[in-house]
Amino acid sequence: MIAKLSRNIGLFFSKLAPGWSNSRIDAALYSPESSDKTGRIPRGFEEIELKSKDGVINAYKNGKGPVVVFVHGWGGSASQFFPLMRGLARCGFTGLAFDHQGHGKSKVRQATLQQFITTTNFVLHHVANHNSDGLFSVVGHSTGCIAIANCRNSLLKDLPLFLISPIFNFRLFFLKKLVQLNLHPDLLKQYANGFAKVYKREFGKLELARSLDKYGDVTVIAHDTNDTESSISETYKFCKRFPLTKLLVTREFDHERIIHSESVWQELKSHLNYEDTTINFGQDILASKTIVTEISQLPATY
Repeated sequence: MIAKLSRNIGLFFSKLAPGWSNSRIDAALYSPESSDKTGRIPRGFEEIELKSKDGVINAYKNGKGPVVVFVHGWGGSASQFFPLMRGLARCGFTGLAFDHQGHGKSKVRQATLQQFITTTNFVLHHVANHNSDGLFSVVGHSTGCIAIANCRNSLLKDLPLFLISPIFNFRLFFLKKLVQLNLHPDLLKQYANGFAKVYKREFGKLELARSLDKYGDVTVIAHDTNDTESSISETYKFCKRFPLTKLLVTREFDHERIIHSESVWQELKSHLNYEDTTINFGQDILASKTIVTEISQLPATY
């Protein structure tokens, strides 16, 4: 009864004040629930603040050596990559992960795909110009992969890219988030029609396949067959077009859990030309009491 009443009220306002309705939907869509702001920093990690023109970006750094930057996706946070960063530190790399605007401990504001790209550009430029070991590689997850592929070519040229659960169809991904708001069908249809026009103008040119083609020969994609957020079929299509892109297929995880899989860990080390396989992710990193405690405190993401 309450849900029906809510939908009827939404429909009423959509007819009397469509701008009001759209602004409320915008607030829900572009302010994703992400991350715990009170979780403790893992042992050996340094929390830093990067000051951009759009606000302070919260970031975490661990290890010494060439820098690998991690870029999370919609509703995620830097903390998703803490186990991988811990592992890479043992291999002689520096891991740096940051919270996008509106995520984690970064400034609370509405997040957009364009803002993702702007922030990623800023962080990669900062690392390339303020670290003696330079920018060595970039790892992305979900919509973070779109942000990476749309960064300035001068920053990414010849860098090994590692993309986990990439979103090749942002339009479908966005519409799924819209449906999950459980609004009145007429209101959903109205907003979706408006988004279709905006998509053609602003988002279509940012789709991953359009931007990633020039990096196909230096990219590894890891995708799970059970991923319900992003169908692996789109990844298959891309890799068929660009056969130099290496594809790692897993079958026992999902959109999120694949990040902490042994196969992704081993493939990432290989991609970074670190062939020592004696550091086992499951046994040496995830199985340690410290990291298990830290993972249990990580925020849940959708």
